[in-house]
Amino acid sequence: MRHGPAAQSSPDGTDRTRPLTDKGRDQTAAAARGLTRLGVKLDSVVTSPLLRAMQTAEVVAAALEAELAVSDDLSAGATPDAIIRAAKKPKGDVLLVGHDPDFSSAVSYLLTGDTRTAIDFARSGVVAIEFEAAPRRAGGTLLWYLRRGQLALLGEAPASG
Repeated sequence: MRHGPAAQSSPDGTDRTRPLTDKGRDQTAAAARGLTRLGVKLDSVVTSPLLRAMQTAEVVAAALEAELAVSDDLSAGATPDAIIRAAKKPKGDVLLVGHDPDFSSAVSYLLTGDTRTAIDFARSGVVAIEFEAAPRRAGGTLLWYLRRGQLALLGEAPASG
C-alpha cells in the first residue's frame, strides 16, 4: 500500500515528518473500510518510518486488527530488494506501507523481474501479490490492484444477503 495523501511540507521542513492531510487520513480510513469489506485478513502491517506512512499504517492496522511494525527497509528510496526483505521478516500475510516510485518499481520487479513501472500506485492504493514461497524477483502472481476510490466505494456498499 502506498501511503495516503500527505501535506506538501512539515512544520520542521523535513520530508520525514510530513503528515497525512485531514483529507488523506479520511481517504485512507475509507480505503481501509474497503479492505475490511473485501475480507482481507492480515497478520501484520509493516511500514516505513516516515510519518505519513506510519499514519497510513496505523489506520489500516487498526481497521484490519493486524500487528503493526516499522521497518527502515521501507524508507523513501527503498530498493526492490529492501522491500522484499521487509516483506519476509514477519510471518503470515503482510501488508507493506511505503512510498512511490519505490513500490511501483518493486511490484514490477516482483511480477516481471524488471523494475520498469507496470503499475503506477495511487496514494492509498493496494496491490495483492501471491507467492508460492517467499517473495522474490518475478515470483509473484498479481491477484488484484485497487485504487483508494475503488476501495472507498467497496467500504460504502451495503451488505448483501
